[in-house]
Amino acid sequence: MAVRPDSNLSNALIVTRTVTVATVAIGGLVKDGASDKLCQPTTDAVGAVGVITSLGALAGAVGDKVQMAYLAGACIIPVKVGTGGATRGLPQKVVATGITDGTTGTEIVGFVTQTGVAGDLVGLVPARYKMP
Repeated sequence: MAVRPDSNLSNALIVTRTVTVATVAIGGLVKDGASDKLCQPTTDAVGAVGVITSLGALAGAVGDKVQMAYLAGACIIPVKVGTGGATRGLPQKVVATGITDGTTGTEIVGFVTQTGVAGDLVGLVPARYKMP
């Protein structure tokens, strides 16, 4: 193991989240919690959205406010939600009225950091790719 891991967070997108399930650790992968601004550990990368960069006063226990660096993007862009709504943590595609949850085989523009209904503005972490 490296004595000191390489790190350069100067362009990282870091947000504060509250831990909801189990304890998290620095360097641990997390996924979104049950609602906006929450996170929980993940052990299989399903739904993983970030890596914990620092812990709060509760040392990563449930209820602690921790710092999380997103796995993609260096910014969050406010984007209008279209018909169908947008679900936090899911990839998003473009529709005539804005963005909505992506499906298999669609072109993706990123994933959202908040849940919204048609007409809302939510944060989008840009990341273009085609879902398999």
